[in-house]
Amino acid sequence: MRPWQLILLTLITGVSAVSSGWRPLYLIFYVLLLSLVISYVVANWSSNGLAFARTNPGRRVQKGAMLEERLRLENRSSFPKLWVQVTDSSTLPGHHAGYVASIGGRQRIDWRVKTVCRRRGRFFLGPVVATTGDPLGLFTRVIPLSNQREVIVLPRALPLTHFALFPGVMPGRGRGSQRSLQTTTNAVTVREYLPGDAISRIHWPTSARQSKLMVKEFDLDPTIDVWIILDLDDMVQFGEGDESTVEYAVTVAATLAQFCLRADLSVGLMMNDAHHTVLPFDRGVRQLDRMLETLAVAEASETQPLSDLLIAQEVRFMRNNFSIVITSSPDQEWAAGLRQLERRGVKSSVVLIDGASFGASVTEGSPAPSMESAERFLISNAMPYLVIHQGDSIAAALEVGAVTSRK
Repeated sequence: MRPWQLILLTLITGVSAVSSGWRPLYLIFYVLLLSLVISYVVANWSSNGLAFARTNPGRRVQKGAMLEERLRLENRSSFPKLWVQVTDSSTLPGHHAGYVASIGGRQRIDWRVKTVCRRRGRFFLGPVVATTGDPLGLFTRVIPLSNQREVIVLPRALPLTHFALFPGVMPGRGRGSQRSLQTTTNAVTVREYLPGDAISRIHWPTSARQSKLMVKEFDLDPTIDVWIILDLDDMVQFGEGDESTVEYAVTVAATLAQFCLRADLSVGLMMNDAHHTVLPFDRGVRQLDRMLETLAVAEASETQPLSDLLIAQEVRFMRNNFSIVITSSPDQEWAAGLRQLERRGVKSSVVLIDGASFGASVTEGSPAPSMESAERFLISNAMPYLVIHQGDSIAAALEVGAVTSRK
């Protein structure tokens, strides 16, 4: 019953009692009036003295990881709360931190909430409110307990031992490396001592075996700058949810970003999303954090195709840059754009996400076209690439699934 309904009933009963003089109506009137007064007083007392606390689970969590919160509701007054409903308006999927209980005076209730983070993105925990009132439920009070708190669910970054498309293109590593006149971290061979060589470069164990002075030779440290180019054109995306080309592509980008940055390379990120995101080159953990947070909220949108992105950002590509393109587009125009960059000294490799294996297009509902034409173009232009299909192990495909095209 609503409060106004009980008030109206009380007034009608009172008027009827006065006009008729019937004693039972007076008794009913007094009971109703007393119920109204007591309920109002109890509802006001119940809204006082409530305190709420939640542990800080951290601002960032990995997709697939467990988010655990410890929550506490405390009654700091001596008056017991006959019922309290805690409501958490979190946007994190599957996160339910609500609670309903009665709580005595000077008591507290602790509970724990565990949520598996199954979707990447930016979400909010809270706000949290408590609803309490009188035993009859006539008067309720809503009390704000906690503000919103942001949490970012990062995409999975899979561990890699190596990337199959890197060999032979990294300065200072493998074929094509150059000898350094300075001491670096990459000692690759020894040679006979020549006048002018520094004493610190002498390799004493080899010198002892050869009975003559031998010095170490060093390669140049890696100086390659890697662009990770993620195609988020909505027109070439297929599948839904975790089993979609977007999710596979984001996981590939996060995995390669982690691999390159842990190899002490300088890495940048380009995306043709709604914001035309570009993260300039940088190294280290801070850059990895930035890239993962950017990829966490990356979504496909109706934007420029990949070929237009390569043209628009052409000035950012320098000689000896290395680009890794991640796309599900069967178009050949972007491949032609990579060929133009290669003529300027920009090496490229391609990770193709086979849209045909993911079913129909998200936007049009039509089947995905074959990637054969794009593959033929890459093969004819000797561009290394690999293909990832739905259900493939992404880490295994990146490590050993390369299709290195050759003339």
